[in-house]
Amino acid sequence: MSPYRVEQVTDRDPPHLRLIFWTFLAVTPVFVVWRTAVVNWHVWYGPLAWLAELFAAGTTTMFVLSLRRRTAPVPRNLTAPVTRSVDILVPTVNEPLPVLEPTVLGALRVRGVRDVIVLDDGDRPEIREMAARLGARYLPRGTRAGAKAGNLNHGLRVTDAEFVVTLDADHIPLPEFIERTLGYFDDPDVAVVQSPQSFYNTESFTFRRRHGRAGGWHEQEMFYGGVQPTKNSTNSAIYTGTSAMLRRAALDRIGGFAPDTSTEDIHTSLRLHANGGKTVYLEEPLAYGLEVENLEQYYGTRRRWAIGSLHLLLRHRDSPLWVRGLTWHQRLNYLSAMVAHLQGVNRLVYLLVPLAALSTGVAPVSGPYSVYGFAFLAFTIFSLWTVVRFGRGHYHMLHSEAFAVADTLPMLAALPAALFGERSFGVTAKRTGKRGTDQGLTWAYRLFALAELGTLAFAVTRLVRGEHVAIAVWSAAFLTMSSTYVLLFLAGMERYERTPADPWYRDLSPEDLYRRIAARSGRVLARS
Repeated sequence: MSPYRVEQVTDRDPPHLRLIFWTFLAVTPVFVVWRTAVVNWHVWYGPLAWLAELFAAGTTTMFVLSLRRRTAPVPRNLTAPVTRSVDILVPTVNEPLPVLEPTVLGALRVRGVRDVIVLDDGDRPEIREMAARLGARYLPRGTRAGAKAGNLNHGLRVTDAEFVVTLDADHIPLPEFIERTLGYFDDPDVAVVQSPQSFYNTESFTFRRRHGRAGGWHEQEMFYGGVQPTKNSTNSAIYTGTSAMLRRAALDRIGGFAPDTSTEDIHTSLRLHANGGKTVYLEEPLAYGLEVENLEQYYGTRRRWAIGSLHLLLRHRDSPLWVRGLTWHQRLNYLSAMVAHLQGVNRLVYLLVPLAALSTGVAPVSGPYSVYGFAFLAFTIFSLWTVVRFGRGHYHMLHSEAFAVADTLPMLAALPAALFGERSFGVTAKRTGKRGTDQGLTWAYRLFALAELGTLAFAVTRLVRGEHVAIAVWSAAFLTMSSTYVLLFLAGMERYERTPADPWYRDLSPEDLYRRIAARSGRVLARS
């Protein structure tokens, strides 16, 4: 008999999606060629605007190409007792006991687990005592070299399990975690089975209310609900560091978890793919964790993601630009994920160019500016609409773009560290109980919004005075759209910070919190 291979079932999309896809691919090169032909090379911001628009067209094209087909693996759930060795690794460095204990408690109650190893980079007595009390293995280390990846590799050295599950310190697993994932490893090429990062504090900073949907809309919904499922068909699903099972032999072949970038998850994933490993994305929540609670945590997390991704893209030998072993689909998917962190620079250019053109009265293009303004705005709206349609309900026209624009500041702040290096990888504090944030950071976002509104007001003033009318009209139109997103994010942030923090899970015991999370298991089983 031939060995089992993971099978994929392709979603049946409505026919109009195919039409949108091919229309976008036909229109984009026409826009790029035309835009290149009308560059005004006589002003400094002419080539700058051209590069920014080409970058936007290129990244959107890569994104749309990666979203073409949405697939799901055919279920392969275990019905017999687990006979293969599976250990769960829980790395921690500074998470408080009330955050970590429910995770360890849940890990010990996963059916089929052999051992739970708490990897403590903090070497804290209270964590040692908790592990002993619950029956988990406690493994401290005397150095923090390699950050999370170094901690995980330290754990690999003391386990001989055939498979390991990695859980962030705040992610509480459901009892059926192993039963849902282990069967796919009957395919000898499977290196990772990844489930989505899901969160139980749905009142947190990155959630927004959405009519008709329990739990609302989440800032990472597009990635876990819209992007990852489309990567299954091309073996490009990304390991995201938690809520995943990995084959130990595959990790050994690449030297363990990648310790030399601050985004060890995508780096490890890339190495596994380049080594011929297969990844499976299972769109089923199997663990629930804590999402960031305020703007400061959000900013720090996004800055760290940008630093790690850009360092890997621009300065590392494993960059998808030149590493060997990737298929063109995989290379495209990794490039799309990493290049996206340069969008902060692009949005800054989109703010500076209208300001320069309005000040000088000289357009960044040759020929009638009204023609350019119409074409640029039409292509921008069509590109956004295409992404929304291929988001298949996960990309929100307002909220997704508002958070994307808000990422401008952490992306810009990440550039020096990504290009020249940063010693500390940093971690995100969890369960701080603070909705408010550093006032300097809050004012940075307010000033960003004022810059958008100020440039818009400048355009309107020029228009009222009848000066540079064509430039003013189209600049005002684009800046109105951009300012709306910034204000939407700022309004959500201000409203969130003014709301008293009284989360339902704050005073629950670890046992009660685990029971609340484990109760979701029945709904997961019923849905399958």
